[in-house]
Amino acid sequence: MSYFLNLALFPSLLLFLVFGLSLFAMTYWILCLFGRYARKDALVIPLGAFIGTIATSWALSLGFVAADIWTLHAKADHELTSERSAINRLIGNAEAKVLNRPDLELAIQSYREKVISDEWEGKGNLRPAASVEQILQEIRIIIMDIAQSDAPAPIINQTVAIFNDLQETRDLRLAIASTTVSQYKWYMLLTLTILTSVTIAVTHADRKGAGSIAIFLYVLAATTSLWLLTAHASPYRGIEQIEPSGLYVNST
Repeated sequence: MSYFLNLALFPSLLLFLVFGLSLFAMTYWILCLFGRYARKDALVIPLGAFIGTIATSWALSLGFVAADIWTLHAKADHELTSERSAINRLIGNAEAKVLNRPDLELAIQSYREKVISDEWEGKGNLRPAASVEQILQEIRIIIMDIAQSDAPAPIINQTVAIFNDLQETRDLRLAIASTTVSQYKWYMLLTLTILTSVTIAVTHADRKGAGSIAIFLYVLAATTSLWLLTAHASPYRGIEQIEPSGLYVNST
């Protein structure tokens, strides 16, 4: 399932086009099949209100998946802002007017570049990069050296606190990338999508024209909704991924 959630734009559109056409063809076949029984005995057709029984479950399932996805994206956006803030604050403390440590500024800039190239783009934030771990160790050593210097204690404490924030936001970013919507929620949503289309076909078995229009509209709505959800399924991969360039916004 994870493979389908990380497709590029055109493969994703093609996949859901095929899915929508297949769902419509299958449901239309069921409509024609039950239409034969309807001509023999109209009482075998469920009432139209029965659609609400399945469709409500489908709508709730869609809402649950959407809520999980938007929450995950919101967390990813928040952590991107926090990590960018920590980077900019450390660079600000390293300037000549504060600690006058150009080596710290270079290390922080190198951290940002390695995060983007090796951890974000290279690994999709799914695993920590050894190069980033090495730079963090270099920054840690520089800060320890600063702590032993005659720099003002409040500035040292602030720098240590910002560095801790940087490490925490990085850990959360990696944790978010490994967090996905439960596969079973996707399976439940797909199952209810198919069941709802079948229900529409069965309840319209005596009205083939109206049933065809109802099936088409539902398949269009369901396919579009599913595509939009999969496009946002992963914060750092796929069509609507969060760009790592956000780490440079408002940088000093």
